[in-house]
Amino acid sequence: MDNFILMNSITGSEYLIITAIILMIVNFLVTLFSLILRSDALYNDTGMHFSANIILLALEIVFIISFVIIFSIEKLYFLLAIPIFACAVVFTLILIWTFVQLRGISIRSMEILETLVGVIEAGDENLDGHSLHVQNLTMMIYDYLPFFERHKINPMNLQYASLFLDIGKLGIPRSIIDKRGKLTPKEKELIQRHPEICVEIFEKLPSFTTVTYWVKYHHERVDGNGYYHLKGNEIPLASRILALADTYSAITMDRSYKPSLPYENAISELRLVAGTQLDSELVDIFCSIPKKKVTACMDDVRERMKKYQSGDFRW
Repeated sequence: MDNFILMNSITGSEYLIITAIILMIVNFLVTLFSLILRSDALYNDTGMHFSANIILLALEIVFIISFVIIFSIEKLYFLLAIPIFACAVVFTLILIWTFVQLRGISIRSMEILETLVGVIEAGDENLDGHSLHVQNLTMMIYDYLPFFERHKINPMNLQYASLFLDIGKLGIPRSIIDKRGKLTPKEKELIQRHPEICVEIFEKLPSFTTVTYWVKYHHERVDGNGYYHLKGNEIPLASRILALADTYSAITMDRSYKPSLPYENAISELRLVAGTQLDSELVDIFCSIPKKKVTACMDDVRERMKKYQSGDFRW
């Protein structure tokens, strides 16, 4: 009964301002969580996204405080209720529109990159969708990470890194890439430069600093015997994920210099190198993923590569 009397004592103007305050609080929480949960150490590449979100959060706080102050002054809220409500609605619609547009741009950019990578790798017996396979595997592993590990990594950056993984090999002679026999020390040194070449290609693009950093260290071994001799947790988590995805893909895809292995054999190989070459916790996570989901990563690549190999790139 008391609640009914209280509800009927609230005027239409008060309803409008209370609704406006709630809308702005929701906007604030959405902005805050989008900043934290997709952070990549809070957008540490250029700082632009981080600064934009901080400005947005500050603006939302100003609106909330202003609306509360106005709500506490009866003469003001009676006059300003409709403009305040309209302001909150417009702000919310702009925020929704911005998020939708940014997501659309990100999706289109990724589709373009995937198509270009697919075209480059089409017809190459030693690639033939390898990067797309690594991308699928990488994002599958990401989805199975513990929550507090997953939220540290921006998934869009991780997708870019998985596709750029071997882009540096474009700077290495094909005769070395496709060589069937044992590599000479000089040839091996050239092969080992491909992560560094990727960094050189993208070093003038500040927004890809994190992406190329991860790519640079994706051949590190957890025992410290990799290209740059980082070990354990010194290796970025994203680089360790890329290493696992790249290793599984290399084992299960046909190469001119070696046959592929089936899923069961590949899992055994991963377990053998867990704790030395690969992160043992990540290997455990990978091995816990249902076989159907793992093999589906390759099935998807085969279907996509058919378009690139036939010259029909239309979706």
